[in-house]
Amino acid sequence: MIINEIIPEQGFEKTRDAIGAILKLELDSQKEKQQFIYPIDVYVGRSTPFHHSEEIMVNVLLDSGNASSIHERGSQDSNNFFIDIYVSSKENSKNIGGYNATKIRDKFIGMCRYILQNHRYKTLNLPLGCIMGTYVTGFENFEPTNSQDSSFVKMSRLSYNVRVSENQKVWDGLEINSIFTKMKLDLTSKGYQCIYEK
Repeated sequence: MIINEIIPEQGFEKTRDAIGAILKLELDSQKEKQQFIYPIDVYVGRSTPFHHSEEIMVNVLLDSGNASSIHERGSQDSNNFFIDIYVSSKENSKNIGGYNATKIRDKFIGMCRYILQNHRYKTLNLPLGCIMGTYVTGFENFEPTNSQDSSFVKMSRLSYNVRVSENQKVWDGLEINSIFTKMKLDLTSKGYQCIYEK
């Protein structure tokens, strides 16, 4: 064993959790401002499937990471995150459930995109130097076929890229109090010469 220190939480882990916290905070704020009646559940790394009895679910997932500017103290990693948005809705007197779910899903794609692309969150509220850049790269819609209990489920996946500075401790070397006390440098006509004194 040569690593004696506790390995700290990595930058991509902090980033993942920060994305979830920011989305929860801002979506709850928008719920109050826009008077949404449905609950908004935000998760980080949820693995259980979305159930049609839920109304809106946002799930933040770490997809992949690629390192660049690699050196012994760390690297700058380009990490891709998925923000999955699931919505279920029922028919009403005006529209079928699929239309209602699509409208709500698209609204939430837009809000999540706006929140994450907002310049005030360019560092995701993490310490200075941790985040080197953020940007939404796009989104893709999926059409689940399950429409149980008159509920219609729609899903979208937003891709979000974050450049994270990853760092690790390097060896500090050994402190030497004294060395070669019997060795001295003597200036000669040919330059400095090492002379061992007996």
